[in-house]
Amino acid sequence: MARWLALLAALAAPGVALADYSEGLEAYERGDYQGALVEWQASAVAGDARAQYRLGRLHADGHGVEQDLRAAADWFQLAADQGSVPAQHELALMYSLGRGVNQDYRQAAYWYGRLADDGHANSQYLLAGLYEEGKGVSQDLPHAVFWYRRAAEQGLVLAQSKLGAMYSEGRGVTADLVEAWAWFDLAAARGDDSAARERTRIRIRLSDEEYARAVAVAEALRQLPVVPPVEEATEPVTAAEPQMVRIQAGCFAMGSNVAEAGRGDDEGLHTVCIRDFSIARYEVTRGEYAEFVRETGRVTPDVCLTYGSGGWQRRDGRSWQNPGYDQSDNHPAVCVSRTDALAYVAWLSAHHGVAYRLPTEAEWEFAARMGTATARPWGDATAEACRWANSSDHALLEHYPDWSWTTHPCDDGYVHTAPVGSFLENLYGVNDMLGNVWEWTCSAYEADYEGAERRCATESGDGVVRGGSWSNSPRWMRSAGRFPLQASERLDLVGFRLVLD
Repeated sequence: MARWLALLAALAAPGVALADYSEGLEAYERGDYQGALVEWQASAVAGDARAQYRLGRLHADGHGVEQDLRAAADWFQLAADQGSVPAQHELALMYSLGRGVNQDYRQAAYWYGRLADDGHANSQYLLAGLYEEGKGVSQDLPHAVFWYRRAAEQGLVLAQSKLGAMYSEGRGVTADLVEAWAWFDLAAARGDDSAARERTRIRIRLSDEEYARAVAVAEALRQLPVVPPVEEATEPVTAAEPQMVRIQAGCFAMGSNVAEAGRGDDEGLHTVCIRDFSIARYEVTRGEYAEFVRETGRVTPDVCLTYGSGGWQRRDGRSWQNPGYDQSDNHPAVCVSRTDALAYVAWLSAHHGVAYRLPTEAEWEFAARMGTATARPWGDATAEACRWANSSDHALLEHYPDWSWTTHPCDDGYVHTAPVGSFLENLYGVNDMLGNVWEWTCSAYEADYEGAERRCATESGDGVVRGGSWSNSPRWMRSAGRFPLQASERLDLVGFRLVLD
């Protein structure tokens, strides 16, 4: 850290111009990383935490300077000390994963603690996990329960299910099957299949009187006044205007490193610069799509590629209304072609008077990566997937014993789709960029990136879906993973989300 404090002191010497942060941003958008570096260094001296955070990103990405994760951590530290939430997130992740700094759960717990105190539900959940496991802090199960409850009361399904388990097992609290059933019931109502199984298991052990009390507790929990959490928006409402997250302009290395496990031949590494845009926090839900169908009367063939006896097949009687598995209105719409998605985009744009569209491949990957260069936003570990994404897992194997593809070594609680927002959001505040369902982009597919990834296609032909789904192996659950698909195809693992310029 001392070398970076020395740099700041040198820059602050007389004669050093204090440039405006926006000048650095303009240089960055042009791909002039050296220019951005100079402008942001000057702004950082003036105490601009945004510039300090951006300098951290430049060093983390190797833009304008040689990649140096240690330097990135130092710049993030300066910004974090001033209260920059993105920088605090970065530091917590870096200390948790040992990226650019020695793995230090104590420091991770400190930064997660600051964010948790400010009401960030994801950080409350992650901090609870550290207390439960005794990483970076003394193992303290009552503290774990406290933070799980804070996150659960903000609607985080993972935390609700975890509280059910803690009460069921008497870990950190007195064992209480009534409370356990109530928390599992809340999580099950949001589509958590694992919680639903536990709820059924506990019901057998409850007397009629205890069950009546459990139902009353669950109902009381549902009536708690919910303040919209800092990191997460409230549950999506059918037919409402989409909740959008603004993504600042930037440049990044799109594609994958040749050493990345699972890499495809069509993921050539190259630099792409993105202008500001907004992306939907959630995938378009079944309920939202149903509103579109009701208003427009759109009719589509009842044929969709689904999994079942005999493997993957196009089956009659399958559609967005009946993909072959249960969904609520808060699950992502599936069995939707790109043609269907574009029709929805046109309808919603007219409905709200703004020009929604599908994201380009480049925009999608930029939002998914959130500044990381690892295979997945949370790092390279496949075992971490179940906290961040709905993917192939133990629940899938239990439901389909003949499943022949590689799964993730964890259990996310869902066999098929999960309600949108059920898992941890990324640093930008966007949910389910990896997993749940593949998402249509507006770009045409090119095996060798030649520019199509930066624009929306006007011609028919192969489109591109991104992000992997509830059924996909680690090979596809990567930020760079991509798959070509005909615009007319409908699959029970493909949906879409919206963007705005």
